[in-house]
Amino acid sequence: MLTLSKGENQGLKVKPRWPSSEVLIEQNVFLKLIEAQSKLPPSIQLLLVRGYENKTSQLGLFRVLSRWLGIRLFCACYPGRKDEVSDIFGSNGHDVDGSHVDVSIILNGRRLRFLPLGVFTSPSLQHSRAAEHLSVLKEVKAALMQCGFKIHRNPTESMQIHCDFAG
Repeated sequence: MLTLSKGENQGLKVKPRWPSSEVLIEQNVFLKLIEAQSKLPPSIQLLLVRGYENKTSQLGLFRVLSRWLGIRLFCACYPGRKDEVSDIFGSNGHDVDGSHVDVSIILNGRRLRFLPLGVFTSPSLQHSRAAEHLSVLKEVKAALMQCGFKIHRNPTESMQIHCDFAG
Protein backbone atom coordinates (compact mmCIF):
# COMPACT_ATOMS: atom_id res chain seq x y z
CA MET A 1 0.00 0.00 0.00
CA LEU A 2 1.27 3.45 -0.91
CA THR A 3 0.92 6.48 1.35
CA LEU A 4 0.51 9.65 -0.68
CA SER A 5 0.72 13.17 0.71
CA LYS A 6 -0.73 16.32 -0.78
CA GLY A 7 1.00 17.32 -3.98
CA GLU A 8 1.85 15.72 -7.29
CA ASN A 9 3.09 12.16 -7.59
CA GLN A 10 4.14 10.82 -11.00
CA GLY A 11 1.75 13.20 -12.77
CA LEU A 12 -1.20 12.46 -10.49
CA LYS A 13 -2.36 15.22 -8.18
CA VAL A 14 -3.25 14.24 -4.61
CA LYS A 15 -5.25 16.31 -2.12
CA PRO A 16 -6.57 14.23 0.80
CA ARG A 17 -10.15 14.97 1.80
CA TRP A 18 -10.41 16.62 5.22
CA PRO A 19 -9.72 15.49 7.92
CA SER A 20 -7.17 13.12 6.38
CA SER A 21 -3.63 14.26 5.72
CA GLU A 22 -2.73 11.43 3.31
CA VAL A 23 -4.30 8.99 0.88
CA LEU A 24 -3.58 5.27 1.17
CA ILE A 25 -3.90 3.33 -2.08
CA GLU A 26 -2.81 0.02 -3.56
CA GLN A 27 0.19 0.37 -5.87
CA ASN A 28 -1.54 -1.29 -8.84
CA VAL A 29 -4.53 1.06 -8.42
CA PHE A 30 -2.19 4.05 -8.33
CA LEU A 31 -0.57 2.88 -11.57
CA LYS A 32 -4.01 2.48 -13.18
CA LEU A 33 -4.93 6.04 -12.15
CA ILE A 34 -1.73 7.25 -13.80
CA GLU A 35 -2.71 5.29 -16.91
CA ALA A 36 -6.18 6.88 -16.86
CA GLN A 37 -4.54 10.31 -16.52
CA SER A 38 -2.41 9.57 -19.59
CA LYS A 39 -5.58 9.04 -21.64
CA LEU A 40 -6.82 12.56 -20.86
CA PRO A 41 -5.82 15.81 -22.56
CA PRO A 42 -3.39 18.10 -20.68
CA SER A 43 -6.26 20.44 -19.75
CA ILE A 44 -7.85 17.70 -17.59
CA GLN A 45 -6.14 16.38 -14.47
CA LEU A 46 -7.32 13.75 -12.03
CA LEU A 47 -7.18 14.66 -8.35
CA LEU A 48 -7.03 11.73 -5.93
CA VAL A 49 -8.85 12.71 -2.72
CA ARG A 50 -9.67 9.47 -0.89
CA GLY A 51 -8.47 5.88 -0.68
CA TYR A 52 -8.19 3.34 2.13
CA GLU A 53 -9.40 4.50 5.56
CA ASN A 54 -8.56 2.27 8.50
CA LYS A 55 -11.67 2.11 10.69
CA THR A 56 -9.53 1.51 13.78
CA SER A 57 -7.37 4.59 13.23
CA GLN A 58 -7.66 7.78 15.26
CA LEU A 59 -9.95 9.18 12.59
CA GLY A 60 -12.14 6.05 12.67
CA LEU A 61 -14.32 7.24 15.57
CA PHE A 62 -14.63 10.68 14.00
CA ARG A 63 -15.84 9.09 10.75
CA VAL A 64 -18.38 6.91 12.59
CA LEU A 65 -19.79 9.92 14.43
CA SER A 66 -19.82 12.05 11.27
CA ARG A 67 -21.70 9.36 9.36
CA TRP A 68 -24.22 8.93 12.18
CA LEU A 69 -24.90 12.67 12.29
CA GLY A 70 -24.85 12.95 8.49
CA ILE A 71 -27.43 10.21 8.06
CA ARG A 72 -29.84 11.91 10.42
CA LEU A 73 -29.40 15.29 8.78
CA PHE A 74 -29.66 13.81 5.26
CA CYS A 75 -32.90 11.97 6.13
CA ALA A 76 -34.33 15.18 7.58
CA CYS A 77 -33.40 17.16 4.45
CA TYR A 78 -34.31 14.46 1.93
CA PRO A 79 -36.93 12.11 3.44
CA GLY A 80 -37.65 10.68 -0.02
CA ARG A 81 -34.04 9.56 -0.51
CA LYS A 82 -33.68 7.19 2.46
CA ASP A 83 -32.98 4.32 0.08
CA GLU A 84 -29.68 6.06 -0.84
CA VAL A 85 -28.34 6.27 2.72
CA SER A 86 -26.27 3.08 2.60
CA ASP A 87 -24.70 4.06 -0.74
CA ILE A 88 -23.91 7.62 0.35
CA PHE A 89 -22.93 7.06 3.98
CA GLY A 90 -21.55 3.53 3.82
CA SER A 91 -17.80 3.04 3.64
CA ASN A 92 -18.13 1.78 0.02
CA GLY A 93 -15.03 -0.34 0.47
CA HIS A 94 -12.78 2.47 1.69
CA ASP A 95 -12.32 0.51 4.94
CA VAL A 96 -11.50 -2.75 3.12
CA ASP A 97 -8.47 -1.98 0.99
CA GLY A 98 -6.87 0.64 -1.23
CA SER A 99 -8.73 -0.27 -4.40
CA HIS A 100 -11.70 1.99 -3.63
CA VAL A 101 -10.96 5.63 -4.44
CA ASP A 102 -12.61 9.00 -4.89
CA VAL A 103 -11.22 11.34 -7.52
CA SER A 104 -12.05 14.87 -8.58
CA ILE A 105 -11.39 16.72 -11.80
CA ILE A 106 -9.17 19.72 -12.39
CA LEU A 107 -9.98 21.51 -15.65
CA ASN A 108 -7.50 24.14 -16.86
CA GLY A 109 -6.10 24.47 -13.35
CA ARG A 110 -9.50 24.84 -11.64
CA ARG A 111 -11.11 22.10 -9.58
CA LEU A 112 -14.62 21.24 -10.71
CA ARG A 113 -17.06 20.88 -7.83
CA PHE A 114 -20.14 18.90 -8.74
CA LEU A 115 -21.20 18.64 -5.08
CA PRO A 116 -20.69 22.14 -3.63
CA LEU A 117 -22.62 21.12 -0.50
CA GLY A 118 -21.12 17.64 -0.36
CA VAL A 119 -23.64 14.81 -0.28
CA PHE A 120 -26.26 17.36 0.80
CA THR A 121 -26.21 18.92 -2.68
CA SER A 122 -29.67 18.49 -4.17
CA PRO A 123 -30.04 16.27 -7.22
CA SER A 124 -31.18 19.27 -9.31
CA LEU A 125 -28.04 21.25 -8.41
CA GLN A 126 -25.91 18.16 -9.08
CA HIS A 127 -27.44 17.85 -12.56
CA SER A 128 -26.99 21.53 -13.39
CA ARG A 129 -23.35 21.48 -12.17
CA ALA A 130 -22.66 18.32 -14.19
CA ALA A 131 -24.37 19.74 -17.29
CA GLU A 132 -21.84 22.60 -17.39
CA HIS A 133 -18.99 20.11 -17.86
CA LEU A 134 -20.77 17.00 -19.12
CA SER A 135 -18.26 16.23 -21.87
CA VAL A 136 -15.33 16.48 -19.43
CA LEU A 137 -17.12 14.31 -16.87
CA LYS A 138 -17.90 11.68 -19.51
CA GLU A 139 -14.30 11.75 -20.77
CA VAL A 140 -12.88 11.24 -17.27
CA LYS A 141 -15.29 8.43 -16.42
CA ALA A 142 -14.58 6.72 -19.76
CA ALA A 143 -10.81 6.88 -19.14
CA LEU A 144 -11.27 5.42 -15.66
CA MET A 145 -13.49 2.62 -16.96
CA GLN A 146 -11.02 1.80 -19.75
CA CYS A 147 -8.40 1.31 -17.05
CA GLY A 148 -10.50 -1.14 -15.04
CA PHE A 149 -12.44 1.13 -12.67
CA LYS A 150 -16.15 0.76 -12.01
CA ILE A 151 -17.98 4.02 -11.24
CA HIS A 152 -20.42 3.85 -8.31
CA ARG A 153 -24.05 3.34 -9.38
CA ASN A 154 -25.47 5.97 -6.99
CA PRO A 155 -25.77 9.37 -8.74
CA THR A 156 -24.35 11.31 -5.77
CA GLU A 157 -21.42 8.93 -5.30
CA SER A 158 -20.88 9.05 -9.06
CA MET A 159 -20.63 12.85 -8.91
CA GLN A 160 -17.81 12.62 -6.37
CA ILE A 161 -16.40 10.00 -8.72
CA HIS A 162 -16.22 7.12 -6.27
CA CYS A 163 -14.78 4.23 -8.20
CA ASP A 164 -13.62 0.73 -7.42
CA PHE A 165 -10.75 -0.91 -9.23
CA ALA A 166 -12.19 -4.11 -10.65
CA GLY A 167 -9.33 -5.13 -12.95
